[in-house]
Amino acid sequence: MKKLYVLLMLSLIMFGATQANAVTIDFENMPDLTPVNNFYSSFGVNFQNAVSLTAGLSLNEFDYPPSSGLVAIGDDNAPITIYFDNLASNIFANFTYSSLLTFSAFDANSHLVGTFTNNQLSNLGTTQLISLTFSDIKSLEIAGSVNNSFIMDNFNFTESRVSQVPEPSTFFLLGAGLFGIIGYRKYRIIS
Repeated sequence: MKKLYVLLMLSLIMFGATQANAVTIDFENMPDLTPVNNFYSSFGVNFQNAVSLTAGLSLNEFDYPPSSGLVAIGDDNAPITIYFDNLASNIFANFTYSSLLTFSAFDANSHLVGTFTNNQLSNLGTTQLISLTFSDIKSLEIAGSVNNSFIMDNFNFTESRVSQVPEPSTFFLLGAGLFGIIGYRKYRIIS
């Protein structure tokens, strides 16, 4: 009986648990020169000042090779800002760049969580995986020291979803109370 009571309590605690979803966006389904904006809103993310670039069309794939496929995104004459519907962490992506990149992460109150600047001026012809270890990010700004100086491909992040604890019904509360009283009385009689 004691084990059943412990299992019941653990299951009630689990209702308020945080869920984490890993999300990967490879940009392959975007038409060439399309503003990204809310194209990936179904993934819980929106972009500002980002445009899709296709190798062999609008993208010079010899200097700026996508890390996979043919499509990557680049800045559209301003820093790319990424807005997350839920808090995000473990952000990483592949970048090719010809200037320093600065990453600025902000929380839900628009307070700066952290910044990172890469230490190379250029990696043309290759790609570099850049990972950010910040957590509880609501928005991320990626800026090159010069406009139109980088592309991003294979964008990944972990989305945290805090599920709200549902309010229990009166019947459930009454049943849990009776179950507890009966269990207590049986445990007291046995001991």
